[in-house]
Amino acid sequence: MSTLDNPNETIDPKEVSPWPTGSRHGLLAGLVLIIVGLIIHMTGMVDYTGQNSGGNWISNIATWGVMIAAIVLAVRQHKEQELGGFISFGRSFYVGFIVSLLIALTSAIWGYIFFAFVEPGLIDTMMEVSREQMIEQQGMSESDADQAMSYMTWMMNPAMLSVFAAVGSLIAGIIFSLIIGAIMKREA
Repeated sequence: MSTLDNPNETIDPKEVSPWPTGSRHGLLAGLVLIIVGLIIHMTGMVDYTGQNSGGNWISNIATWGVMIAAIVLAVRQHKEQELGGFISFGRSFYVGFIVSLLIALTSAIWGYIFFAFVEPGLIDTMMEVSREQMIEQQGMSESDADQAMSYMTWMMNPAMLSVFAAVGSLIAGIIFSLIIGAIMKREA
């Protein structure tokens, strides 16, 4: 607050941790994404067996929108309320990374709960549809499709799907944080 009273005085970013703001926005965004995901799932908008349905695109856009909004809000709050209106690109990226990391962890935990307890049969359905697509669309024999499915089995379980979701969320969050950091930086 002293920076607002004396505009010639700047705040040393080393004295202000980005973790409280980043973690608050990251956890809140993670909870919002769980709610959005449940709504999309309960309305049947997402086709878990195909990548090209309109519901999947809507789900992705909603997810990215929440992630971007959380990163922007966290960086803005950290810059305006905690750093006196100035933030470097690196610090802005760091705040966005914290938000993204907590969104990714929340996604991993929720993904495991979803595939293990909420919809435990969904993985088997996805595997069967993949097998049928291999035979019908790719012209594989049944034995070749079965062999390919045996290679996929190790990654088609709640734990691995959760890891893949977390990595995907983190990569998207890093990209968003880089872009947002470049846009929102304001050097002292």
